[in-house]
Amino acid sequence: MNFEQMAYIVNVANEMSISKAAEKLFISPSGMSQSITQLENELGIKIFNRSKQGVTPTFEGKIVISKAITLLNTIKQMNKEIYEYKNSNQTHLKILTAPTFSFLLEEALVNFNSNKSDITFEVLEQNPTYIIQNFNTQNYDFALIHASRDELKKEKNIRFEHIHEGHICIAVGKNSPFYSMDTVSLSDLGDSKFVMYNSSDYKKVLKLIKLSANQVLIKSNSSSLLFEVIKESQAVLFLHDFSIKKSPMVINGEIKIIPLKEEDYFPIDFWLIYLETKGLTKIAKQFIDEFFNIFKN
Repeated sequence: MNFEQMAYIVNVANEMSISKAAEKLFISPSGMSQSITQLENELGIKIFNRSKQGVTPTFEGKIVISKAITLLNTIKQMNKEIYEYKNSNQTHLKILTAPTFSFLLEEALVNFNSNKSDITFEVLEQNPTYIIQNFNTQNYDFALIHASRDELKKEKNIRFEHIHEGHICIAVGKNSPFYSMDTVSLSDLGDSKFVMYNSSDYKKVLKLIKLSANQVLIKSNSSSLLFEVIKESQAVLFLHDFSIKKSPMVINGEIKIIPLKEEDYFPIDFWLIYLETKGLTKIAKQFIDEFFNIFKN
């Protein structure tokens, strides 16, 4: 019996269905059924009774499933304790983030470091889709992203906590014809010039406005460069509602954030994610608390 087979039989017992358990674990029902049959042959017993009404454990199956639950919980707890022991004196945090969190993270880093000067940081900006797909293979403490719940549920070994439901806005400077407006629609943007993050992910919006290549004035991962272009031109930048709300350039009016009109409103969920097998270290939890305080304020 291997760990994979233990997980299969525990989930099948919980769901009372091979197809439902397979869907939950994102594998094919036939593959799961074959693996369970191999285990039954290996042990020389029948673990489940299969019928049109569903799947139920046999007497021997209940014993095996009970032992599997105990083993899986023991392994999970052991991994957690090992990770906590290795990171009990952690002084370095590795953070993955979508660009939209950059300004808030900057403030959190400064505040946190003023009280804990021994902590060092490594922060990497990436496209949210890339973060989700590759987070399991990267040794980061946590990530901050925007995504749908369904996207996150498809990924194994990822825990996620909801931060905020926001929406897409535009940012413009005083030279923009939109600066005096309180809301804009996608049709208002028409033939506007745009500046864009290299790692932005606004596929739905860009598809609706049918953005052509000659409308993109500049693409860059440099926030300061993009905002400078906005301030001095009529260019438009898509961003999320909270991204730069507290920045001096918004407070002093150099840049204005304008929401899309209700008919073009795009609700977006923002998440904290981390690996289930690793959890969050003490220092990571402390930093996240600092970040949440800034976000809520």
